[in-house]
Amino acid sequence: MTLPKPLKVALLLLGVYVVAVLLFRFGRNGMEWDRALLVSLVVAPVALLWGHVRDRINKGAEKAGRRWRAKRRA
Repeated sequence: MTLPKPLKVALLLLGVYVVAVLLFRFGRNGMEWDRALLVSLVVAPVALLWGHVRDRINKGAEKAGRRWRAKRRA
């Protein structure tokens, strides 16, 4: 079964949100539920954006490396 991209992103965001809430609530110095829910509203999108930016930087570095190696061989 293939899911559309917006649904995949929404499910991933929901999963990251749930994991963040549970980590903040039941972590070493656990927060209250209300605070954990609010902080996770900020943390989940930032974590996904951070992953997206990291992937783009890595792809750019890979392309730059290929260009550099091609220049060195020529």
